Amino acid sequence: MLKRIALLGFVLTATGCSPSDVSKASEASDPLPGEGADIGKTVLYRDTWGIPHIYAPTVEAGLFAQGYAQAEDRPMQLLLNLKIAMGELSEVNGEDGIPIDLLSHLFNHYGNGKAATASLDTRHRAYIDAYTAGINAFYGTHPEDVPDFWRHHEVTSAMVDAFGRMFLYNWSIDEALEDLRRAGIEPGFVTANRGSNQWAISPHRTANGDAMLLIDPHLSWWGPSRFWEMRVHAGDWHGSGVGLAGSPYIGLGHNADVAWAMTTGGPDTADVYELQLNPDDPEQYLYDGAWRDIRSTEVTLDVARADARTYRLRFSHHGPIVATQGERAYAAKVPYTADTDRILAWEKLNFAKDYRGAMEACATLAMFPQNVMVADTSGNIYYQRTGRVPVRPDGYDWSRPVDGSTSASEWQGVHPASDHLQVVNPPQGYLQNCNIPPDAMIPDGPFSLDAQPDYLYSGPGYGPARAGWTNQRGARALELLSGDADVTVDEALAWAVDTRPYGLARWLDVLSRAVVDNAHVDAILAWDGRLTRDSAAALKYAYWRYQLEEHPGGAALRSAIDDHYALVSGRTPKTIELSEAQYEVIAQTFGAAMSRLTTELGDGAVWGDVYRVGRDDRSWPVGGGGGDRWGLTTLRSMGYGEPDDSFQRHGRHGQTSTQLVVLSKPIRSWIYLPVGQSDRPDSTHYDDQAEHLFSERRMKPSWWLPEDLAPNIESRTVLPYPSQTASR
Repeated sequence: MLKRIALLGFVLTATGCSPSDVSKASEASDPLPGEGADIGKTVLYRDTWGIPHIYAPTVEAGLFAQGYAQAEDRPMQLLLNLKIAMGELSEVNGEDGIPIDLLSHLFNHYGNGKAATASLDTRHRAYIDAYTAGINAFYGTHPEDVPDFWRHHEVTSAMVDAFGRMFLYNWSIDEALEDLRRAGIEPGFVTANRGSNQWAISPHRTANGDAMLLIDPHLSWWGPSRFWEMRVHAGDWHGSGVGLAGSPYIGLGHNADVAWAMTTGGPDTADVYELQLNPDDPEQYLYDGAWRDIRSTEVTLDVARADARTYRLRFSHHGPIVATQGERAYAAKVPYTADTDRILAWEKLNFAKDYRGAMEACATLAMFPQNVMVADTSGNIYYQRTGRVPVRPDGYDWSRPVDGSTSASEWQGVHPASDHLQVVNPPQGYLQNCNIPPDAMIPDGPFSLDAQPDYLYSGPGYGPARAGWTNQRGARALELLSGDADVTVDEALAWAVDTRPYGLARWLDVLSRAVVDNAHVDAILAWDGRLTRDSAAALKYAYWRYQLEEHPGGAALRSAIDDHYALVSGRTPKTIELSEAQYEVIAQTFGAAMSRLTTELGDGAVWGDVYRVGRDDRSWPVGGGGGDRWGLTTLRSMGYGEPDDSFQRHGRHGQTSTQLVVLSKPIRSWIYLPVGQSDRPDSTHYDDQAEHLFSERRMKPSWWLPEDLAPNIESRTVLPYPSQTASR
C-alpha cells in the first residue's frame, strides 16, 4: 500500500537530502532563523507551543513544508479529511458516515477536484503538487503514522482540491438543504453549526495609529474544521495564521501587508428546483412541456462493521436530486463547479499587497458565501459580502423550492463582484460583523435591503430576517467599538476575549423587581456581569436563564425584554412592560433554579466548575458563553455539550482560532487555539493551549518575525526539498 510513498522517501534520502536534521535552537550557529546556515534550505522550526515556522527559499518549498508539518501534527485527521471529500467516511465511521458520503458523491467533490487540477496552469500545478509532495514525504518516512483506514497509495493533488471544495462549498449546499426544510421537506442530511466574529478599526480610532483586525471563526473544535496554526517565510510568501489539515496556504490570517477575516453570512448562493415526475415513468421529469430523462449512477460504499451498500444517485440538469416526495423530486443547484478555482482566491489573499488584493480574491467568484473583512498596513479597512451569486429571474421565492419545470426559472448568469455589498474606509472608522445582516454592522451604515435584490443582500438561512435585527455578539461589538475612539492594543486583546453578555442590565432590572430580599439575587446584582471562570454569580444567572427557557412563557419574556437592535438604529430601547403573571414566572423559575443549583453543585460553585475546556479526560475551567436564547452569548463565544454525570459542560465549538492583528510596519499579531496544535496524545502540545492560554483567556504573540521566534525555538528540522525549484 505504501510502496510509492516509501520509494519517495528513499529517493530523497539517496539524493543526499536527509529527511530530517533535527537540532535544538541552542545548537544553531546562526542568530536568526532564515539566515546563515538556513539560506537555501527548507527549514521547519517549532516554537515552544509546537507551532511550525517555515523558512524556505521558494514558495514551492514553503508549500512542501506546510504539507509535511500538517501531516506531522494531524496524521490521522488530514487523511480522514480527504476521505470525507472523496465520499469514503463510511469506511471509517460505519453507517453514521453514509449520509456524508452520499452528499460528497452527489456533488462530485472528488470528480471536480480531478478536473480542476488537470486544467491548472504550470505554476499553480507546481504549487499544489509541492504541497502534496510534502504530505507524502512525511508519510513515506513515517509509515507508522498512516492509519489503517487509508487504502490509497499516496495523497494526490486532486484529493487536496476535493477537500477544499467539500469544506468551502458545503456552505452553499447547506443553503439548498435549508430551502427544503423551509418548505417542510426533510432531506435527511445534517447541516453544520457555524458562526464567527470579526471587526476592523481604522487608524484614526486607534491609539497607535495603525489599523486593527479581529479574526475569530466559531466552528467545531473537532473534525475537518479544526484549524491548524502556522507561520511562513518562503520566497515571496510571508504569513501567519491558520488553515485546515489537507489544504494549502493560510486560510485566515495575515501576510506582511494585509490581514483578512471571514464570518458566516452572505448572499444566497444556492437554490432548490421542484421537479414534476412523470406518473407513468418516475425516471422522467417535466421541463418546458416535454419529459426529460433523469440521469443516474450507482455508488458502492464500503461500510465499517457492516456489509457494503450500493446506492443509486439521480441527477437532473438543475443538479442532484436530494429529496423525493410522491410525484415531486427536488434538485439542489449550486453555482460552484469544476471550473471554479477555489485555490486561486486564497492565493490572491496570501500574496495581496493591500486591500485591493482581497477585492481580486473576491472577484474570482470562488469564495463561498461569507463576510470578508480586511485591513492593511496603508491604513485601509474593507468589507465585502461575497459569494458566487446566481442572477435570478423575478417572480419567485428563492428561499424555498421553485418551479423547475420551466426555463423561465433558470438562472441568468452570475453576479460580478462589483454587484456585491462592499465598503472601504467608512466614515465611522470601524466595521463589525458577528453573523448579522449588513444593516446592523454600523450605525448609519451604507447598506439597505431596498438597494438590491434581497438574495444578494443576504441568504435566508443566516437569521430570522434579512434585515432589522442583530444578535448579542453584534450588539456587544458595536457597543465597544462605537464607545472608544482611541483603542489600545490591550483593549483590543481584551475585546477579543470579552465575557460580558449584551443586554444584561435589562434582565437584572426585572429580576430585582420580581425577587426581593434574596441572597442569590443580591449576589447577582453585585456581580460585574462577566461570565468569568471564577464567578459564582455568573453561574447563578445561567442556571436561572436555563430554567426560564424551559418555561412556556420564556420566549415571550425574551421578546419583551431584549432590544439589541436599538443600539444599531440609535433609538432609546423599548420600555419593559411585564404583567404580574410574567413577574411571577420570573420569581418561580429563579427559585427553582437556585434549588437545582444547590442540589447539583452545593453552595459556592463558580462558572468554571461547570464550564470546561480540554481533551479526553483532562479539562480546565473556562469563561465565556453562548446561546442568545439564554442570554449567555459573549464575544468570547463557546458552545458547550449537555451536562455530564458531574454536571459539567465541556466546550465543543466556538472560538476556533482567534487572532488579533495590528497592521503596523511590521505587523504584530496574537493568537490562540482552544486545545493544542498536535493530535498526538504523547505530545506536550496536545492540550497545552487549553490549559495555559484558553482557560486563562490569554492570547499568545505569534512570534512571526525571526527576531521574535529566535528566543522561543523548541526544534529545527531541515526538510528534503530541492532549493533550486523556481518560485513565484
